[in-house]
Amino acid sequence: MSRNIYQMYQDNGDSAGFFVRRDSWSTVVAKVLSIDGMETGTLAGQPPYHGNPPVLMAVYSNDGTIQKESEVMSCPGTYAYTQVDPPPALK
Repeated sequence: MSRNIYQMYQDNGDSAGFFVRRDSWSTVVAKVLSIDGMETGTLAGQPPYHGNPPVLMAVYSNDGTIQKESEVMSCPGTYAYTQVDPPPALK
């Protein structure tokens, strides 16, 4: 079943810290750092988009090398993301 970033956050116990890959990415993954400045807690607004609050992410190469420490995610409400395991170097 497809999930957007906000739904994945809820599935993760209303908590950030999970990794995702966008369908168009092949060499990077992202760690969701926060949603609307929150690392944990219930999202405001109505599901499934919760008003589209900003999602902050860190971007890593597939080998676990940090590419960008902090960047706003593009289109977190889309269903083009899949939750993935962190790169082995980050486990």
